[in-house]
Amino acid sequence: MPFALDTPPVVTVPAAWAGVVDRRGRFREVFCAVLERVDDPDARPCDRALWRVGEEPPGTGAPVPEEPIRPPLRLLLVSGYGAQCFRGLVRLFDDAEARLRALDVEVVRAPVTAFGSVAQNAEIVARTVRNLPGDGRRLVVLGYSKGAADVLKVLTDHPDAAARIAAVVTLAGAVGGSPLAEVVPRWLEPLVDLYPGTRCETGDDRALADLRPCARRRELLRLAGPPPMPVYALAAFVPEEEVSAVLRPFWARLASVDPRNDGMVLWTDQVAPGSRLLGYLRGDHLAVAMPVERRLPWTARLFVTENAYPRIALIEAILRTVAEDLAEPPLGPAPRR
Repeated sequence: MPFALDTPPVVTVPAAWAGVVDRRGRFREVFCAVLERVDDPDARPCDRALWRVGEEPPGTGAPVPEEPIRPPLRLLLVSGYGAQCFRGLVRLFDDAEARLRALDVEVVRAPVTAFGSVAQNAEIVARTVRNLPGDGRRLVVLGYSKGAADVLKVLTDHPDAAARIAAVVTLAGAVGGSPLAEVVPRWLEPLVDLYPGTRCETGDDRALADLRPCARRRELLRLAGPPPMPVYALAAFVPEEEVSAVLRPFWARLASVDPRNDGMVLWTDQVAPGSRLLGYLRGDHLAVAMPVERRLPWTARLFVTENAYPRIALIEAILRTVAEDLAEPPLGPAPRR
């Protein structure tokens, strides 16, 4: 991290002091129930998929439905840094699309650029939202990795588009940026083009600058106050032995700050102020969202060596939890202390 003064004052406090609502108990109930009944090739015991961090609140005990999700949802997926280059090979949650169709969830993908700035990609997300039909489906926008920052930018800069969003989910999100953005060499980006089958729309090439923690903290200052719709957060972290080979050097670098990271982002930088915390996933940055092992087995064998994670059950559990809230009266943010 650089010795920087161009940042708002920052403190490290328990999540509740940042207005975060702890919803881990209910999400654990939903995720565990879905894991037991869904045909997921990467299924595992629930306690191997979710960490217990500190004192977790109890669940509600309410049954978890098995029928298609109601109210009907449209899921807009916003991928992360560099993912657009691989769109013809592997995509965010593309192993779960058949299950989502069975649940009556319509999946849409925002055509964000690979290395574009947060502002540039937020404009693309906002334009995508504006072009969606107004047919009664509730819109849930899921931002993964840098995509989380792009989506949060929509809330501050594109209020007309934000007004059409029923809920936002950040998954392993670079909400607070990543110290890696300060040290990753720029020459890594062109190397992506050397992988067979990739094709990049680079955008304005400002992604790394926007992912620096100082830049993200300035942006988060603009999010002060309750978000205009429910924002849900899922963070991820694993010990070193459970990180894919390609991410292990980055995990080690971040571990000098905190070993609770997913190989790309520190756990504390993955939760937005005022959000509803659903849980801490036991998977690395790629495992919780990108089915590399399913789509690119040779790459997985050499580089993405820890890619198994019950993503199909995960995305269903996320959407069932969100839908449950959308069917209930609004839940306000936790009081700021």
